[in-house]
Order: sequence, then C-alpha cells, then structure tokens
Amino acid sequence: MTSQPKELLAAIAPTAPYYRPDIDGLRAVAVLSVVLFHAFPTLAPGGFAGVDVFFVISGFLISSILITDLERRQFSVGRFYARRIVRIFPALLVLLTASLVFGWLSLLADEYALLGKHTMAGAGFVSNLALWKESSYFDVAAETKPLLHLWSLGVEEQFYLLWPLLLWGGWRLRAKPAFVVAAIGVLSFALNIHSAQRHAVADFYAPHTRFWELLAGALVACLPRERGIRRPVFLANFVACLGFGLLLAAFALLDNKRPFPGWQALLPVGGTVLLIYAGPIAALNRVLLSHPALVGIGLISYPLYLWHWPLLTFPRIVTSEALPVTERIVAITLAFALAWATWRFVEIPVRRRAAQDRRWIALLLVSMLIVATAGGIVLAKRGFAGRIAAKPIEHYTNTLGKDAYLTHISTHMQRCVDARLLQLSGNDPVYGHRCFQSQPTGPIDLLLVGDSHSEHLLPGFAAVYESRNIGSFMQYSMPSVDDPAYTEALHRIALDPNIRAIAVSALWAAKIPADATPPLESLQKTFALLVSSGKSIYVLGDIPVYPFVPEKCKYGRRFDGHAPICSIPLQQYLEQKQHYSEILHAVLKDFPTIRFVPVDSFFCDEHQCDMRHESMLLYRDHNHLNVDGSTYLARQLRDSGALVVP
Repeated sequence: MTSQPKELLAAIAPTAPYYRPDIDGLRAVAVLSVVLFHAFPTLAPGGFAGVDVFFVISGFLISSILITDLERRQFSVGRFYARRIVRIFPALLVLLTASLVFGWLSLLADEYALLGKHTMAGAGFVSNLALWKESSYFDVAAETKPLLHLWSLGVEEQFYLLWPLLLWGGWRLRAKPAFVVAAIGVLSFALNIHSAQRHAVADFYAPHTRFWELLAGALVACLPRERGIRRPVFLANFVACLGFGLLLAAFALLDNKRPFPGWQALLPVGGTVLLIYAGPIAALNRVLLSHPALVGIGLISYPLYLWHWPLLTFPRIVTSEALPVTERIVAITLAFALAWATWRFVEIPVRRRAAQDRRWIALLLVSMLIVATAGGIVLAKRGFAGRIAAKPIEHYTNTLGKDAYLTHISTHMQRCVDARLLQLSGNDPVYGHRCFQSQPTGPIDLLLVGDSHSEHLLPGFAAVYESRNIGSFMQYSMPSVDDPAYTEALHRIALDPNIRAIAVSALWAAKIPADATPPLESLQKTFALLVSSGKSIYVLGDIPVYPFVPEKCKYGRRFDGHAPICSIPLQQYLEQKQHYSEILHAVLKDFPTIRFVPVDSFFCDEHQCDMRHESMLLYRDHNHLNVDGSTYLARQLRDSGALVVP
C-alpha cells in the first residue's frame, strides 16, 4: 500500500490507530464470498457467512478506535457518531436514491410500495427489524427484495448505538474492556444458541443474537497485541492458517437450509478472529491478504456489498425469471464498476470535505431524512399505481392481497363458537383470532386445520357446501407440538364430538425443511392424535408456490414490453415439492386411515403450472389462493370425489 497517496489513505481511515492492509484483504474475502453466494450459490453454499466476517472486522476496528480514545482521554460520543455518519451515509444515500428512481420506472405498485418501506427502513438502519417482522407465510421471496441485504447494516448500527456507551461506562467503573466484552458477548451468544432452533428467523435478524459476533472482534482489540507484545512468527503463521482454513470450511460446508447463526457461526467468526489476531507478521496475512488486488477490493467492499444485491434482484423482479449465467456475470461486473465509482467519486470526496467542514455531517443527516421520507411517501401512496409502469395490461376482477382476503372471511364467516378454540388460534394484529365457521350454529361438518394454507380453503368450501358448516382453525406454529397452544387445540379438536371430519393442510415446504427431524416428529404426533379421535382425516398436498406475485400475471410490464407472467414449468414445481412430499408420504405410511388428497392436477398440466384457470386468476399472492381460487379448488375436490364432506 505504499504506492497509495498519503492523502488518500488519510481519507480512507483517518481515525484508525494504525493501518493494516491485511484487514482490507480480509474484507475482500468477505465481500467476494457474499457476492459469489448470491450470484452462483452452488460455488459457495456458505458464502453468506461473509457477513459474519464483516461483523467481526467491524467490531475489531471500531473497538480499537474506542479503546485508544479512552486510553488517551479523547473519547467523544459525538465524534464517534460523526465518524459513522461519514463512513456509512454517502454510499448508502446513492444506492437508496438510485433504487427509488429505478423502481419508479420499472416496478408494479405493490413492488414499489414494498421498496418504499424497505428504503425507509434502510435509511433508519432498522432493516433487520422490518424483515424480521414481515418474515411469514405472507412474505414474498428474498429475490424480490432489492434492499434485503441492508439488514446487516441495521445490526451494526444498532450495536454501535449502545457499544460506545457501554464501553465508556465500564471504563468509568474501572472495569477492564475485555471483561465488559466477554460478559456481554457470552450473553449474546447464549441467546443466539437458545433462539437458533426455536425462533430461526428471529435468531437471524435480531440484533441481540448477533452482537456476539461484533464483540468477538472487539475482544481481539482488547488483547495484548495492542500493547507491543510480539508473538513467535511460527505461532502467528499457525494461527493464520487455522483461521483461513475455518473460513474456507464455512464457505464450503455451511448452507442456508439449516438455522443460522447458531453454533455454525463459530466457523466464520472463529476464523476471522484468528486471522486478525495473527497480525501482519503472519505470512498468509502479509503475502495473500495484503496483496494489492485483494486490498483494492477491500477498499471498495462496502459499496460493492451495497450494489451487488439490487443489481441481481431488480432484473429478476422485472422478468420474474432467474437470471441466466451471462446476465449474472454482467450484473456483478457492473457492481464492481459502480462500487469503484462510488468509492472514488462519492465516498472519498465526502470524507475529505467532512474533515474540513463539519456542516457536511448535518447535510448527510438531512439527506438521509429526505430519502427516508421519500420511501415513506411511496409506501403511503401504495406505490403510485398511476405510474405508467404500474398500469394494467390484463384485467381480472379478483381483489388481490392478504388484507382483501382477510376482510372477506372476517365479514362473510362467523368466529368459532368454541371460545377456547378461538382463543388458541393465530391472532392477526388487525383482524383478530383466526378461527372461523361458515354457519352460526350446529356441528362442524369439516374443520380445516393447519396454517394459512388450510385457512385459504375456507371461503371455497363454504361456497361449494353452502348447507354445511365448514370451520377453519389456523395456527402459525402448526404442526409444532412444542407450542402449548397448538397442542391444547389439537386435543380439543380431537375430543369434540361436534367436529365430524378434519382436513389438514399447510405450506409444507416451510413446515418440512431439509433438516426435517423436529417437524417429522411433530407431524407423527399430530396425525396420531387426530387418528385417535375416530373422525375422518384428510391431508392435502400443497398448491404450487410461484417466484412472482399475481400482479405480474394481472399487469405485466408496460415499460419493457414483457407480457404478463402466470406460470412456471411443471418440473420446477416437482422439484419444489420433492423433499416435503417424500417426508410427508413417509409419515403417512404409518397412518393408513388418513386419506391423502393431491391437488397438483387442478393447477398443473403435463407442461406447466398456472395461477389461472381459463380467464380466472386463482392466487392472491405468490403462495395463497384468493376467494375464486379457493372456490375453484373446493369444487374440483368435490366433483372428483377426492374429498367428500360428510
């Protein structure tokens, strides 16, 4: 790095105690693994762990600065946050603004409204909390969220709202920084392990289950390395090689099918800690990680991280198709170019000006507030449906969306007469408990049991069997017998003589993931309990899940001439259901009295699966039926004799 101009180095890291090029090389390894995972996931199935590498690096660098300031009695909360603003805001402002502009020109109304919401969350550094809250069965695929990757910025900035004050407080109490780091880090790690198997989405996005990763880097900053104590070179080399091996193992062996972070995060976190601790005297750090090519990528790693995901996702949203290899290569190449341009012509000039004129910090804050407000307006205006890009090409009479559907069943159905069963059902914050019946009184001829993929059958069965009482009990946790409410409800349903038949349905792809042992056991217990009731029991296969929302089918794309997209190849659906179908049938072999009801043939022919039937749109989002679709399926099941209401 001696070839870099001194003033440029000063602009890059004006506050660091000293500059380590191997840290920039480590940043390059982190960002390249993430980019490779997103663009070519089979080449680096654990590449997402590069984010964890970033967390450790960030914790190390920031804590080194804070501890140095405390030792020199130069600690200032205001100066610390000013540094963060100058470091984070410029590139993020460019990305958020560009995304809003592109969205105006290309996205449908619902897509643009979601982008507005995520822009607002990204500008407020709460993307992780917003994504955590919306991760449910109503959630759209990750590939349709161009700002999904900003969750990691949220975790970092939430950490840095607290960490300087905690470190300063410990210092005032004469507690050693290492003690403060270790105490909070152990607590955070324990919460991570506790949540990994019980609340996987929360474990991934929640700040308190991720803080330990930044604190692992902070712990290195507290070690004697900073006090001039040198280690033997052979020890540094061994530690560096071990650390690099752990990183390679993480990128090659981890995958996104198992809960993360959990114990698995020890691989990338431990590897990064060892590499940082080894220091520049280690040959691997000095030769490989300090290589100019890696250092150069490390310098632009932040804007590269910001740009790569939107460039991969926006084309996918527009075309509703996975990007071919050539287009992915083009997108990543463009990401590198934009990252360099953002670093060279935005980040560096802004840092220089902010160092000379503190009013630039206020300007950055105001600019971020303006962008957040713009995102809020897009959300409030429901994506500006009057835009050319959002005007319809095809016209269907269906009302789309979760809210329209829940409004329908809330106004056309009765709440469950069984008050306890009603109380045990899933509780929507707007529409209340999700237990319904189609008739105000009388026995329930068929009770639909499961998650939202059982409830969406209710309007159709109620319409097709007008004279019967059709009920629906929906519980988000189904079939988790670890949930006391669900277990109590199952016993109540099984023992109730007024319930004549039961049909179980669910989003099986989510309920039976690749690591299927816990849900397998839950399914066995659920089916055993229901069979013991002596009632007629049906288990329904699941409908196709599409990588696009029905608005794509309803509206198409005016701005680029794309026709409406309504179908996926049959093979794609068969691959989608292969795993959960095998597990489900394996469990059902032990329960011969349960009748399995496939639904494939009503949505798929020998070539494709379509979210339409003739001129009727069947879906309200990418994986739920609307009222017309529910009625269509109920009629098909009745007419084919596949499911008969007693």
